[in-house]
Amino acid sequence: MGKLDMEYDDVGTNDSSHLQSGSGINSKIDYKFASKGPQIKAALAGSIGAFILGTIIGWSSPVQPQLQSNSTQSGDGDSMWLADVTLDDNQMSWVGSLSNLGALFGALTGGILMDRFGRRSILMAMSLPYFIAWMLIAFAVNPAMLYVGRLLGGIAGGICSVVSPSYLGEISMPSLRGLLGMFFSSLLCAGILVTSLTGWLNWRLISGIAAVHPIILLVAMFFVPESPYHLIKTGRTSDAQKALKWLRGPDYNIAPEIMQMEVRLNAELAEKFSPSDLFKPWALKPLLLAVSLMIFQQLSGINAAVYNAVAIFESAGSTLDTLVCAILLNLDQLVVTIASSLLVERLGRKTLFVISESVMCLSLAGLGAFFYLKENSQTDPAIIESLSWLPLVSLILFIAAFGIGAGPVPWLMTGEVLPAKIKGPGVSIAVFTNWFLAFIVTKSFVNIQEALTSAGAFWMFGGFCVMGTLFGLFLLPETKGKTQEEIQAFFNKSK
Repeated sequence: MGKLDMEYDDVGTNDSSHLQSGSGINSKIDYKFASKGPQIKAALAGSIGAFILGTIIGWSSPVQPQLQSNSTQSGDGDSMWLADVTLDDNQMSWVGSLSNLGALFGALTGGILMDRFGRRSILMAMSLPYFIAWMLIAFAVNPAMLYVGRLLGGIAGGICSVVSPSYLGEISMPSLRGLLGMFFSSLLCAGILVTSLTGWLNWRLISGIAAVHPIILLVAMFFVPESPYHLIKTGRTSDAQKALKWLRGPDYNIAPEIMQMEVRLNAELAEKFSPSDLFKPWALKPLLLAVSLMIFQQLSGINAAVYNAVAIFESAGSTLDTLVCAILLNLDQLVVTIASSLLVERLGRKTLFVISESVMCLSLAGLGAFFYLKENSQTDPAIIESLSWLPLVSLILFIAAFGIGAGPVPWLMTGEVLPAKIKGPGVSIAVFTNWFLAFIVTKSFVNIQEALTSAGAFWMFGGFCVMGTLFGLFLLPETKGKTQEEIQAFFNKSK
């Protein structure tokens, strides 16, 4: 390959012992001449799957009134070619939750698929089930077609939840990894918001518009490279060099970074992976960390807050349409998630997570207090009226706090802390935990409310946020600006 080969050969084999230490690797790699533009383009392309997942998550809320009314198209009835689809409460519940169930199963297979076929290839392949899912929904003539479409879209979304964060982490240089890693959460929120903005359209038209996004995913991923680390791992060193050159630009010397990848890979291949590796300290510690982050994300009460959003706005005396309320909340979350992506390399992951959990705890305490007073028959109505601002402010503050830390940080750090040797199964386990809890909380929240009252439910989730704050303060390491070798050294130092 000419000049590229000569640069690579010049690194020499005699440096391998020096490069095996984190400090040695860092001293050989100078990112000063690396281009940021190509990495940003690849990260955007790799996050489109998250955007589509966001449209799937956000779809059920704005279309629910249409699907549960006699007419599924405002004032005009349904299509002259397709039968009306009208759902009862139980059917609508399944339509809303089947995407979570599908994502749960998709997460189990995502790690295996990306290790076998590559990150880029799987993300491109997911455009097909995404497209079929939206077509099934758009042309549904009975609830079964909606069920299958939602389940299939969820499966594709679960796979993307595993593959996309791994791809973003592997194509980024350390100084950009935090920013680009936040693209997954930012585009997920953007997808939810876009669906809310189109909520005034007929539900079939919303689904048809959403079917265009998988085509964009396929085309975008066609123009970006595969993860260089995956190419090295599969023995395609020449392709890895080309991919890294594309990502870092023509003025960057890729030789030291290629050597770093090979040293890391050789260390991983020294022992063949077996499921028992997951229980060894070097793998178990980061795996438990990733799983814990996902647990605290889903037990933060985000589903409880969103579920009660309309009631909260009404309690505050708001006369806004429910669709407008949803748009405002989704816009709130998107803005703070984008702000988080700009702050993550300045303040760090740990700081954002702790701030997020602590502010959410205070917000849930406020929501719980308001609903406790409201549900208490002995409370003076004048007191309720004087506190009508409290639930609205608490909800907005809660959504903002979630978007700045508890929402995006678990996705970012899961891709960072897991060793490459167990990244496939490790990410699958973490993402499976996330979607499993999302499904359980969504399906059981009504029962939780009935058992504990609304106030008790908010306070329960507030208790989990207290635990999340303590976890962030005392157990969560900071990964800002650290290489994979330095991150793994942290988990290996006290075997």
